[in-house]
Amino acid sequence: MMTYQEARAYFEEIAGRGSVLGLENMNRLMEAMGHPERTLRVVHIAGTNGKGSVCSMLSSILREAGFKVGLFTSPYIVEYNERIQINNKNIPNDELAEIVTYIRPFADAMEDRPTEFELNTAIGMVYFARHSCDIVVLEVGMGGEFDSTNIIDPPLVAVLAHIGLDHTKELGHTVEEIAATKSKIIKEGCRAVIYAQGDNILEVIRKRCEEVGAEMSVSEPEKLERMSIDLDRQIFYHPDFGSLAVALIGDYQRENLAVVLKVVQVLKTMGIKIPGIAVSNGLETVRWPGRFEVIGRRPTFIVDGAHNPQGMDA
Repeated sequence: MMTYQEARAYFEEIAGRGSVLGLENMNRLMEAMGHPERTLRVVHIAGTNGKGSVCSMLSSILREAGFKVGLFTSPYIVEYNERIQINNKNIPNDELAEIVTYIRPFADAMEDRPTEFELNTAIGMVYFARHSCDIVVLEVGMGGEFDSTNIIDPPLVAVLAHIGLDHTKELGHTVEEIAATKSKIIKEGCRAVIYAQGDNILEVIRKRCEEVGAEMSVSEPEKLERMSIDLDRQIFYHPDFGSLAVALIGDYQRENLAVVLKVVQVLKTMGIKIPGIAVSNGLETVRWPGRFEVIGRRPTFIVDGAHNPQGMDA
């Protein structure tokens, strides 16, 4: 079996391929391994900004509701293993090395070897399947239609966070083109939850929902009244959820929270039990490092990984 260091060296070896859009490689790799992704129940989350915050809040709530929750995100901030978690714990070094050892013969036998992100996605799918996760919160890497995470069968819910101009070379030169690409995570048999945004974007997504027969719900940030905000938390009132203390600060989190609460409501209509106390506890204890994170008080020192103009503006 490979060691953790050898597994990381293997990542470095294949990292030079960069990002390759398309699902052909992922299909071949998953088929060779018996399609572990088909055993998973997934909430699939795409978007330009805010999808990571939505992932962190939703996974925290589901964990508080008693589910074994897989979480797949990117990029990592401190440790490579952060990308793949179960119940807020990173995949252990030895298990990551063991899964890479298992996957490598399949990957090396392919004419076009997987990219680093495709390998990451495959590791996550195998890890979550082996541990029989109840629900997986799966963040798209880039775009949607051709992102390697879109290898999954129809998710329980497809979520689209805020959409803006980013990766225009790969995804399109207008927000409408980008929205059309990202909306392809919406598939027949799933529900869709959409961040409340411009009518031009909502119309593109609504068209996709009509094409595949997916019921679409739009978030309702106007229902969230902010009662207070400081460097520790912000408190909101929602008519259906009551008072909510949220550990993620930043004025923009109101809109992301509205998406999360709409996903919770949709999941509950599907028979997934999420008590109110799980919502409040999950939001109060959520952590999302490197995103408007206060790391010093005297003086106040905040770090944030905004990677595009709209992120900087927010």
